[in-house]
Amino acid sequence: MKSPSFEYTLIVPASAIDVMGHVNNVVYLDWVQIAASKHWNHATATYFKDEDPNEERIGIKKMAWVVLDHHISYKAEALEGDELVITTFVEKMTGVRSERHTKIIRKRDQKLLVTAVTNWCLLKMPEAKPMRIPEEISILF
Repeated sequence: MKSPSFEYTLIVPASAIDVMGHVNNVVYLDWVQIAASKHWNHATATYFKDEDPNEERIGIKKMAWVVLDHHISYKAEALEGDELVITTFVEKMTGVRSERHTKIIRKRDQKLLVTAVTNWCLLKMPEAKPMRIPEEISILF
């Protein structure tokens, strides 16, 4: 199953709104990470078919991703009740590293709100040591 991009939608909850009256910047970052987890679970479901699909991140006992850095640009604000579309894809996987791109768009007017690039490192678990990304995983993205 090839999974070049993944998207999900959400309605901005009141809990995401800060004192400025719009979505707090840290909340966007949380949504970027949630998108990565959801994409991972979707793309690797057949690879980890013997594991509990209800886990927050399937395969976590064998391999886990950790963030090396986030580069995020805020373009416009979102307000409570806005429906957002979060789209993510892996641009490249090399060695132990992966570069993931994410964008957040307000659905009603297709306004780009946020772009993010996150660099990840794959760890072999439970040792938590960097591991080369298996080809069987990279072809899923």
